[in-house]
Amino acid sequence: MSQTILLQVTTDLNELANVLNWFESLDHSAVSNADWLRCKTALAEVFTNAVRHAHRDMPSDTPINLEATLSSSAIEVKVFDYGPSFDLTEKISILEDIDINALGGRGLDLISQMVDIFTYTKTPDGCNCMLIRRNYISVD
Repeated sequence: MSQTILLQVTTDLNELANVLNWFESLDHSAVSNADWLRCKTALAEVFTNAVRHAHRDMPSDTPINLEATLSSSAIEVKVFDYGPSFDLTEKISILEDIDINALGGRGLDLISQMVDIFTYTKTPDGCNCMLIRRNYISVD
């Protein structure tokens, strides 16, 4: 059995609390705390990147759409933004040269380490979809 939930928020970092509360509404009792926290942390990073980078020059009422699906073996989250697209693989490869003591710039690398699948694609309707997926073994 799977659950899917949807949310639309504005381009505002103050919406992060709403995003995380929304994510918590999934019945994740079968997911280990470690797997759940990895997904929650990755979601927070993806959302803040959409606000800070993808929508940097856009009005604050520009929507960010989110979709989360919890199945018996995986947690999948999609975050849709309207900013300019970029090559995720190239960005992550560049990150290998970043100083580990830098105050920022390591978010994409952090996300890629916490999830099993991490993609960023252009959708047919012209927005971007950042997808994260974490596979897990049920703790039931």
